[in-house]
Amino acid sequence: MFLAALAVVLTGCLPALPHVGPEAEPRFAPGAFFSGRTEGLGVLDIRTKAPVVVRVESVGTPTGDGIALRQTIRRGDGSPTERTWTLRRTGPHAFAGTLTGAEGPVEATVVGNTLRVRYRTGRWTSVVQDLVLQPDGGLVLNVMTVRLLGLPVARLTEQIRRTGPLGPAADGDAPGRP
Repeated sequence: MFLAALAVVLTGCLPALPHVGPEAEPRFAPGAFFSGRTEGLGVLDIRTKAPVVVRVESVGTPTGDGIALRQTIRRGDGSPTERTWTLRRTGPHAFAGTLTGAEGPVEATVVGNTLRVRYRTGRWTSVVQDLVLQPDGGLVLNVMTVRLLGLPVARLTEQIRRTGPLGPAADGDAPGRP
């Protein structure tokens, strides 16, 4: 009974977001979209804290079968932090990789215009990100949910824009092509 009451209290604190389902077109090619420079701007809502603006500058480099992404992240007025992602293709719609701060592997799947990324950040915490490529191919909407013991405790909503020319299709796909 205590856990049920705790779940109601905790889940009632996060803002509701509309459901965005995958669309067939344009197909998300993560290596192509993230190759080169991108910038993200979003809001991080952590339970029991005031929302914080998050800015992310990224530089992606093709790796042959995937992408390596170096990011500089600034939360509010805080000092910037650095992290690195790698994703490599493991199947027609599947990727595996690493992320600074993740415990264990990063798994990602593409369904149409949506890239779903999953990883753990601790024994009891997990992260799911849904990155939805918009029709123009130059904007991705990112919704990241952090869960503690299965309950959502933080959510980032972010817009990621390409700021440089479209990079080569590092993952073997042309951007926005089925």
